[in-house]
Amino acid sequence: MEKDFIYVELFEIYKNLLTERQREMFSSIYLYDLSLSEVAEPENMSRQSVYDAVKKVKAKLLEYEKALGLRQKFSDINAETLKTNDKEFIERIREIIVR
Repeated sequence: MEKDFIYVELFEIYKNLLTERQREMFSSIYLYDLSLSEVAEPENMSRQSVYDAVKKVKAKLLEYEKALGLRQKFSDINAETLKTNDKEFIERIREIIVR
């Protein structure tokens, strides 16, 4: 389950780099908790096709993270934020992330 959560985090960071179709497939399975059958039926696809599509999205997300490392950078920023009591620093970090 922990491994799946990583994909959801990566999706939140990199979703705009995916096609609309890829976003829909991933969201249906991971965010809306639909089964492969529930996604496949209305699209006239096989469950295997949906599985393969989502598997490709997961591979893409890992590829983006390997190249850009944004999840790790966000994690490092959060760790630093938790260590400090400097409210100005914390606000500046939040501004950077929200941009």
